[in-house]
Amino acid sequence: MPGRTPRRSRWWPRTAGGRIALVAAAVVFGWPVAITAIAIVIALIATAIGLAVAFGPWLALGFVAYRLLRRRPSRGRPVGARPAGLAGVAPEQAGPPPSAPPQPPDPLARVPAEQRAQVDRIRQKAASLLGGAGRFPAGSRNLHLVRRTLDAYLPATLDAYLSLPPGTDDWTASPDGRTSVQVLRDQLTLLETRLDEVATDLWQTDVQRLLANERFLEEHFGRRQPDELTIS
Repeated sequence: MPGRTPRRSRWWPRTAGGRIALVAAAVVFGWPVAITAIAIVIALIATAIGLAVAFGPWLALGFVAYRLLRRRPSRGRPVGARPAGLAGVAPEQAGPPPSAPPQPPDPLARVPAEQRAQVDRIRQKAASLLGGAGRFPAGSRNLHLVRRTLDAYLPATLDAYLSLPPGTDDWTASPDGRTSVQVLRDQLTLLETRLDEVATDLWQTDVQRLLANERFLEEHFGRRQPDELTIS
C-alpha cells in the first residue's frame, strides 16, 4: 500500500551500531572459518598430488603390462591350435590335406617297350639333325623331311596304332600276316632308317666340303711333297 515502509529482516539490526557490531562479529568469527576451509582444500590438493607422485609410476606400469597381456594372444596362434571355426572337431575330421594334382596318363603306355625305345631314338635323331639345321643347304628336302617326321609322320604313326582296341596286338592286321605290333615296328623302322640316311647324306656333304677346301688350299699353296720335312 502507498506510504508503507519496506519490511526488514528480523536479524538485521535497526540501528547503525547494531549493524556495525554484526558486521564486525561476522568478520571476526567468519575469517578463521574461511582460513580453515582454505587450508583444508590446500591440504587435500597436496595429498592428492603426493599420492599421484608416489603411486603414479606404478599405476602407469601396471596399465602398460595389462595392455601388453591383452595384445599377446593376437600376435600368433600357438603351435597345434585349431582355427576358431573348427573348435571341438577332431584333427582327422577337419578335412584331408590338399593332394597334388593327378599326373596325366602316359599316352604311350600301351606301346610295347621295344617300340617305345624306337620312338625315343627317332625323336633324339630328329632333334639332333634339327640342331644342326645350318649345315643343310638352302631349301633342303632332307631338312623338310626331318621336321615333318618329328611333327607329323611319327605322331600319325602312333595315333594309328593307339586307335586300335586294347588287347589286339597279336591279331593279324595286314594281308601278309603281320600283327598290329609288327606293323608298328616296321613303320617305326622305316622312319628311323630314313633319318639315318639323312644323317649319312649330311655327313657326306660335310666330307665333300672338307675335300673341296683341301683342293682349294692345294691350288693356292701347292701340294705337300712326300719328301718334305715335317717340323715337330
